[in-house]
Amino acid sequence: MAGDLVRSASGRDDRGSALLVTLLTAMLVSGLAGALTVVLMTEEAVEANHRRGMAAFYAADGLLTQVLAELTRATDWQVLAEESGRSTFSLGSLSARLADGSLVDLTEMTAALADEPVQVSGAAAPRWRLYAWGWFADLIGDAGDGQGLFVAAWVFQETIVTLDPDDDPVERMVVRAMAFGPFRARRAVEAVLHRVSGVVEVAAWDLVR
Repeated sequence: MAGDLVRSASGRDDRGSALLVTLLTAMLVSGLAGALTVVLMTEEAVEANHRRGMAAFYAADGLLTQVLAELTRATDWQVLAEESGRSTFSLGSLSARLADGSLVDLTEMTAALADEPVQVSGAAAPRWRLYAWGWFADLIGDAGDGQGLFVAAWVFQETIVTLDPDDDPVERMVVRAMAFGPFRARRAVEAVLHRVSGVVEVAAWDLVR
């Protein structure tokens, strides 16, 4: 009788220990599964941000290429740099609502750029002026690849006179193109064109950090 009681108590202890181990194991597995889910979601978010950033970069670079082609063909940069000068790609409103609901206000951005004149050789260069803007899908003629990106470009132009009177002055045009996508995807690229005696060359082309 006493032996049966001991075995019964021992069995209950074994079952209790097994239940405790099972519960602890389930909690551990659940915790690991939750951590793995968070890691996967984070990686997906990072990858999505990277894809949006790269799409914005290529959109900005595409607009920059378009603007540089126009400037290379233009005979008078001074006219293009004035208020009346516009790119052939200057479409629609100066503000755009992106897919995530955020607003791109080019008037506000132009004012911010105008408050920071570029310094060249110790003298204040002309202020940035909005030159081109529109939806990237309209630029490439393919709504499927536009990915809801809005693009814009600003320019400023100046003439650099050399100290040698026999040298021709250098016309300098700086172009900054930006692309705006949903979820704060934004990239900007900038190029510098020089024209001497009617010959145009690209002096610089870089990503704006």
